[in-house]
Amino acid sequence: MSLEKIVAEAMAGRPLEMKEAFEEEIQTRITTKLEEKYVEMMEAKSKDDDEDEDDDDDEDESSEDESDDDDDDDDEDDEKVGKAMKAMNDKGSSKAEVLKAMKEKYGCAGSKAEGLYASYCG
Repeated sequence: MSLEKIVAEAMAGRPLEMKEAFEEEIQTRITTKLEEKYVEMMEAKSKDDDEDEDDDDDEDESSEDESDDDDDDDDEDDEKVGKAMKAMNDKGSSKAEVLKAMKEKYGCAGSKAEGLYASYCG
């Protein structure tokens, strides 16, 4: 949706359609900003993790810790993706739209995305 759509609906005297167009535009803008913030935070975390790895003397111990952390991060990421899917689904987005958005936003695609969709959106 765009601002043009909002204006067109307002000019046509259709307040409900205008409200829906406005809500979609706001949701899109909020989602975009949250995605950008998330990417920035993950890049900063990645840089910090890289610096921490360089400081560790025992590489074996650090590798074990990282694999445990990766498992936790995967679960947290899956939960974030699932909640984002549910929010989009609740707003009336189709399954195809939800899966496309999750692929673009989180890089989650294929059977994993399908499984998360089934779990969170039923």
